[in-house]
Amino acid sequence: EAVDLYNKHYKRDDTRIGLAFDVMGRVPYGTSFLDKQAEERSWDINLGWFLEPVVRGDYPFSMRSLARERLPFFKDEQKEKLAGSYNMLGLNYYTSRFSKNIDISPNYSPVLNTDDAYASQEVNGPDGKPIGPPMGNPWIYMYPEGLKDLLMIMKNKYGNPPIYITENGIGDVDTKETPLPMEAALNDYKRLDYIQRHIATLKESIDLGSNVQGYFAWSLLDNFEWFAGFTERYGIVYVDRNNNCTRYMKDLQVGERVNTAKKPNNEDLTQLKNRGP
Repeated sequence: EAVDLYNKHYKRDDTRIGLAFDVMGRVPYGTSFLDKQAEERSWDINLGWFLEPVVRGDYPFSMRSLARERLPFFKDEQKEKLAGSYNMLGLNYYTSRFSKNIDISPNYSPVLNTDDAYASQEVNGPDGKPIGPPMGNPWIYMYPEGLKDLLMIMKNKYGNPPIYITENGIGDVDTKETPLPMEAALNDYKRLDYIQRHIATLKESIDLGSNVQGYFAWSLLDNFEWFAGFTERYGIVYVDRNNNCTRYMKDLQVGERVNTAKKPNNEDLTQLKNRGP
């Protein structure tokens, strides 16, 4: 309704209207057809649930067929207003998971809304190895390929709209039980590696035709996280909460290297590992 009102009375050519989606990438657990289907259903639950109504005016077919009457139905007028009610989209991407097929039982009663994907989301693959290197907090594993997969889906399935990466980064755990010394936080080569590899993957996606318009790392400053509070630090700038919230810039090469969109080499990382605070 808000977009419809805007388009009728206030529309300007230079205005962007859209919404941002928090998306975890999906990779088939194995090579079987069932795991590939599980991956596709997981994308539908994770992304299509919220995206397809504003693209096509309805929920994904897989959700309609599996959730059935538990999904609300849109009236024709609602579908017409929903479809195309944006001219840009934001994507928050941090990590990915393996999607493993779960056999569908006719008597199964879903407990969580994501259960309708009939797929488990696994950190480790069939070989027992995680999808990528752990990045400090419990849920982020570095897998920049997942960002490329996501952008190719946006290009090939959803009409290649203007995209902004609205969040991308890692969090360092800092609690009373496991405190993070400031010296270690400032020597932040792991964040540099993560951001640089994702920027490089972003460039690859743009070269393949993805309509990416901008990138925002999460975050500029250590802040109060909506789920973790002050127990995780995502900032490029360190905030000393015990000293009047004094700010300390981490290695300045982070900003320089993000702009170059190049992957780090071993010499770069060795220099950062050996760097003092």
